[in-house]
Amino acid sequence: MDGANFTRARFFLESVSSDGYSAAVTLPLSRVQIPVESEAIVSEYDYHSIEVVDVDLGRCLAFTLKPPAAREFYQISVANQGKRLVLVVNGAPLGVRKIDGPIANGKIFVFLEVSDKNLEELAKKLKESNFDIQKKLKR
Repeated sequence: MDGANFTRARFFLESVSSDGYSAAVTLPLSRVQIPVESEAIVSEYDYHSIEVVDVDLGRCLAFTLKPPAAREFYQISVANQGKRLVLVVNGAPLGVRKIDGPIANGKIFVFLEVSDKNLEELAKKLKESNFDIQKKLKR
């Protein structure tokens, strides 16, 4: 798998500024528009696992961050409570999660606007890309 075939998942923080450095993204099913910062706060280099998990509200993806990224994300979650975190996969916004408190365990749970079947397939592609990216980073 070369870099062009990676399935890249990145998290963007909701923007509350009107300084021109943010852009609005639109979720595919709900059509909710969310202004986001221009730089991702978590990228494909920051997590070491992605799993489909069942929680009280249904099925979602759980991203487990590497320790350095988890520490940085904890600080971001403390400073940005109430804002939304948008998951963008290969440039398409697919899910959102409200930061309702500090996230200290390095896990980001996010519901996506895709079917359960597509969720499984997306998780598989993300895992494959993540494995390949991590392998390249260790060289």
